Amino acid sequence: MEQQTYDVAVVADLCLDLLMTGNVAPIYGQVEQFVDDYAVELGGSAAIFASQFAKLGGTVGLLAAVGRDPFGDWLHHRLEALSLSTEYVFRTKLKTSVGLGLANGNDRAMLTYAGSMQALTPAVVTGSALLSHTRHVHIASYFLLTALQPYWHEVLPTLRPQGISVSLDTNWAPDEDWSSVVPLLPYVDLFMPNEAEALCISGQANVEDAARWLAQFGGLVVIKRGADGALICQHDALRHFAVPRDLREAMRLVDTTGAGDNFDAGMLFGWLRSEPLDACVALAMRCGTTSLSALGGIAGQVNLREKRLREARMK
Repeated sequence: MEQQTYDVAVVADLCLDLLMTGNVAPIYGQVEQFVDDYAVELGGSAAIFASQFAKLGGTVGLLAAVGRDPFGDWLHHRLEALSLSTEYVFRTKLKTSVGLGLANGNDRAMLTYAGSMQALTPAVVTGSALLSHTRHVHIASYFLLTALQPYWHEVLPTLRPQGISVSLDTNWAPDEDWSSVVPLLPYVDLFMPNEAEALCISGQANVEDAARWLAQFGGLVVIKRGADGALICQHDALRHFAVPRDLREAMRLVDTTGAGDNFDAGMLFGWLRSEPLDACVALAMRCGTTSLSALGGIAGQVNLREKRLREARMK
């Protein structure tokens, strides 16, 4: 049987997220405190991105590892419930990765047990042949999946000649060493850092200079700025985009988990369809802002796929 060709391929930092909200901070000394709410959800930047991209109507090949344990079972079932392909999801002897998050207003603290995501090695990616069955590769959590960093340096220069485009969202560097990502930028078509990441990678003092510095490598640079919208730069031309008024007024802030990943999915969905830049950013902001309304990165996602199905049933 011929393998499916996906719109996007991602190597996923898949984990189970246990998320809590409350105006508290952990206190050692066996101090017990109450939180306001909690949720258990599919986690990891690439997995959240994949879920939103699929809900917009795209197809995603997701390469990920889960443990042979109840958390691994739960994640496998959750992927299926979200209509995400599990063709490239495999089991490992390592325990399933877990993320623990505590959200307080527009800020959050995170703890991660790496576990099964450490099973994602260059040999695994090469052996899967996933990159031979896609027209675009989205790299998420570059700094978290450390074993793959040398792989991306080797593989990215080979993708563009094959007609495969590349997008990148590094996420935060836990050791705050940002230098290794810079040599990748000439091979990235769409780079989507947040403002703090853009400043750290570029070494610039302000976001506009950071955007210009990053854009010198040739790709479209989209810097996510939270409530301040987005800044886009290509060929030294800057454009500021504010969050639309209707989105600001309708926004209900519960949790910021996954907002940037959902923004990425909306931006890339439009970009891959050669939509005008304004339309790409509008969809990206809708996806990023709407996701703030629920705990975790999944429950608040924009679901155009379900909307189309409902409309088709009504005809």
